[in-house]
Amino acid sequence: MKSLVPLVVCGLGISLLGGCATRRGCQRSPPPDAGQLMRTDEAFAKFARERSVAGAFREFAAPEATSFPMGESPIHGREAIYQSMLSFPKGELLWTPSAADIAKSGDLGYTWGTFEFRTTDAAGKPVSRHGKYLTVWKLQPDGSWKFVADIGNPGPPPQ
Repeated sequence: MKSLVPLVVCGLGISLLGGCATRRGCQRSPPPDAGQLMRTDEAFAKFARERSVAGAFREFAAPEATSFPMGESPIHGREAIYQSMLSFPKGELLWTPSAADIAKSGDLGYTWGTFEFRTTDAAGKPVSRHGKYLTVWKLQPDGSWKFVADIGNPGPPPQ
């Protein structure tokens, strides 16, 4: 019995470390691809720029998404976010993702970047407002990424 103790302890240690005593034969998951999340956010921005901001938020939001508009209460749900975006002020909303990261689990990640909102004032003079944003993404059962939380706030123009 005493001679089995080191074997049992060793076996327990191996199972706690992922079940592989050596790399040979191990099936390790590849690290999550943050580039895929950057490409998703870039596609989100392109959809908004070329088609419509409201449509982009509808297309890229998860059903349970929450938006945190500046100076307003949170908006819960993809359709409610879409409806709120229909009354978005006239102008052009442009954003550029700066970075992305994905959790080791591979099912949650975030992007952040800068945005610019271009409009005109009452006299017709061009006005630009700048800021930064953070978007939290969740991997969907079909393998696509949809955002579950989106927030932005004012900031200086990007350098």
